[in-house]
Amino acid sequence: MVPPGFAEQADGVYKQLCDLLNAEIGDQSPEDIHVREELGARVQREILPYLLLTRVSERVYSKPRGYAGDFQTIDWIYRNEAGGVGRLGPLIDRLGLNMLAAQAVRNRRNLLVEEILQVIEDKKPQPARVVSLACGPAQEIFDVFNQLKDPTALKATLIDIDLSSLAFVADKRDQLKLKRQMDLVHGNLVYLATGRQQLNIKDQDLVFSIGLIDYFNDNFVVALMNYIYEMLKPGGKVILGNFHPKNPDKAMMDYILDWKLIHRNEEDMNRLYSTSRFARACTKIRFEASGINLFAECIKVSEKS
Repeated sequence: MVPPGFAEQADGVYKQLCDLLNAEIGDQSPEDIHVREELGARVQREILPYLLLTRVSERVYSKPRGYAGDFQTIDWIYRNEAGGVGRLGPLIDRLGLNMLAAQAVRNRRNLLVEEILQVIEDKKPQPARVVSLACGPAQEIFDVFNQLKDPTALKATLIDIDLSSLAFVADKRDQLKLKRQMDLVHGNLVYLATGRQQLNIKDQDLVFSIGLIDYFNDNFVVALMNYIYEMLKPGGKVILGNFHPKNPDKAMMDYILDWKLIHRNEEDMNRLYSTSRFARACTKIRFEASGINLFAECIKVSEKS
């Protein structure tokens, strides 16, 4: 058994470590990038044997589906249940699940539920047509259906490149008898945004992505925005999530967990939307409760206006 109070003490030390890493080798560090990478590699070598005892952090580091934030990783973070090997594994896993970055992942699910429900309310009595890009476990969609008295108020299309992710969602969808309301599409968003794959999805009220664009550079994000523009009806909106540079766990994610993301601020999102076919700044920017994951909205105006 872990001694009483030890878990709380360890949590405090872990947070101090995250803060120290951000200060010493994070983006604001005065050290040269090569020095930061060398220091980060040294710290990782010391910590990694313990992280490999965990469930969630081990999956983030090993990337069995090819990237850190796959459907299973995100589902485990949502569930917020620590696991791992022996007594140390679950204890260390809990430290990772308590990170503000992990809390932000859980919080953003609730934010998207609010946004989707508002779109449904605005569309009454017609059904709202919503697309989730890189849907992962799609828990926010299931949360919405759980709150709807009439499931036909929402028609959701979920796109993901990972067939395992789609199978995971399909099992839950079919158990809840939502097959008519949820279309699952195997799609490569890189191919879709660059015209190498075609899907006939038009006149959508909302297209969103919770955790996608922070894996990609600006040029691809603009191409994706242009693709989304074509999917939306006039007056429809897009909501794209991105970690903000003020993320206090960024250095831990970059150098220890090897979960590298492109962090963007409000100015970045305004610039990207303005460069895209939306040709305007964000119409709204929201943050989830921890304040480190932003969600940038842009509404498609009629081309005649």
